Amino acid sequence: MSSIEVIQRIIYSLAIALLLVYSLGLPKRSLFFSSLVFCLLILGENFIPLYRTSSLVELLRGATGDVSIASGALMLSIIANQFDFSGSRRAVLSRYERLFLLFIGCILYLSTFSFISFDVYHLGYLSLPMLLLTAAIIFILIIYNRRMGYVWLLALLGFYFRLQSSNNLWDYLYDPILWLVLIADTILWLNYLIIIRKKPHC
Repeated sequence: MSSIEVIQRIIYSLAIALLLVYSLGLPKRSLFFSSLVFCLLILGENFIPLYRTSSLVELLRGATGDVSIASGALMLSIIANQFDFSGSRRAVLSRYERLFLLFIGCILYLSTFSFISFDVYHLGYLSLPMLLLTAAIIFILIIYNRRMGYVWLLALLGFYFRLQSSNNLWDYLYDPILWLVLIADTILWLNYLIIIRKKPHC
């Protein structure tokens, strides 16, 4: 198994296990029991065949494709953040960061499907402006101690060491799954704002 396969399997395995553990509310009941279930889930989702000898991880990866390093790291950070019970816990991504990432996704995929004449995706092929802009964003985010800066730095290192099969930087920073999640998150947020405004003020 290649290093790319190992990385993708690890990302999917941890993400699925963490999501299932948290969705069941186990961390609030017992940390030991949650850890035990977490380990059993990782083993089960990788080795229990669900369809024609394919495990849950293999089925999901076959359906959604590779997850970008940045997307995988963000996904894991967001889910793992739910296990932080300290009073200093803060959101992995601020609302401004989510909207910024959503905007990037809209520009990227509108360009990919030719709704925008300029090919934004092509900039990811070792384009100097793309590398400089990405490095500048990472530098600013790290100065303000934002996790997104460290996540993108990890993605940039992954691009340098070719930890994915693609040679386009965008595929390390972004993927359709992240974009769809951000769209859903924004819709829910806007719906929440509408509900709050409709509530009568006491």
